[in-house]
Amino acid sequence: RPPRAPHRLRGHPHARRWLLLSAMFSALTFAGLAFAPSAHAFRASVPVGVSRVRTQPEATALGLLRTASAARRANASMCGFLAIANSKLSPEALRLQTLTLQRLVRHRGPDGSGIHVIVGDDGSCSSVAHERLAIVDPLSGNQPLFSHDRSRSLSVNGEIYNHKELRSKLKDQTPFRTESDCEVIVHLYDEVGVDTASKLDGDFAFVILDEKTGELYAARDPIGINSMYMGTGLDGSTWFSSEAKPLVAAGCIDVEVFPPGHYYTSSAKKLVKYYNPAWRSVEAAKEPLDLELVRKTFIKSVEKRLMADVPFGVLLSGGLDSSLVASVIARVRRERFLQNGIVDDLKPLKSFSIGLEGAPNLEA
Repeated sequence: RPPRAPHRLRGHPHARRWLLLSAMFSALTFAGLAFAPSAHAFRASVPVGVSRVRTQPEATALGLLRTASAARRANASMCGFLAIANSKLSPEALRLQTLTLQRLVRHRGPDGSGIHVIVGDDGSCSSVAHERLAIVDPLSGNQPLFSHDRSRSLSVNGEIYNHKELRSKLKDQTPFRTESDCEVIVHLYDEVGVDTASKLDGDFAFVILDEKTGELYAARDPIGINSMYMGTGLDGSTWFSSEAKPLVAAGCIDVEVFPPGHYYTSSAKKLVKYYNPAWRSVEAAKEPLDLELVRKTFIKSVEKRLMADVPFGVLLSGGLDSSLVASVIARVRRERFLQNGIVDDLKPLKSFSIGLEGAPNLEA
């Protein structure tokens, strides 16, 4: 979204120049992010029912992925997905429609893309497509991800902080295909079904398709960190996407925000609230203020978010909160180096700020 002209520029001689630049920014963003394929990704056709991932050139696979250019990543926010369930289109037509509309979220995932189409017993078709921004397991964690028997496919935007704990508690200890933190979701669904979302610690929005039953299961994290929209297609199909653009472009009749802390099943055709914390009620606040507990909880929350196989940084606003986050990260990295000897933890923490030139927050 282009920046808004400051109030002091309205009526100013340079206000027209500002508006012109803003309009150019919008045009370039729309053309370059919504429609243009990633320059480094080879986008070839994918046979119906086959999931094929397109990754970066071989040089990236040899280790350059960890140093992906800042210019390319500047246009990416997080992964993006599109899912269509119970469409009346043919497999070929649905595949083409999904690939076409998937381009509208392509700017969210510059590191690879994939698609999977299934045909139900009733003749209806469903599809999941994914655009990936690689954070954990960049070389093999491409999506869609599959259950061990490949009957269930998962497309997800998120990070699961307790994935190792969940993996160790699964009854089926068949080795995973990837080291992705998100693969545990589809295997967890095999064992606990609709309770999957309530057991995840992280930020997420995902869709699981069951090829055997035709069932669809979708869920969003408790407070809505990761975006997801849903809508109904003109043929009665159900749509899900990281952004509203594919749904609007497809002519969905009731595009709406998928509410945080809820899951959806195609069999029940309704949203179910799974996140019901006790602290929503004032009566639950019975303990006195424990500043030490607040401190430990804050440090733990920052530390678990350092889970990444690629470089990360911190966005500084000039306020107290972001400064505390940066301080905790620096301390955690020093401690981690002393424990594990990871040389990268000795490198300076990358930090960024956004604002107008000469603004007080940038000076801070």
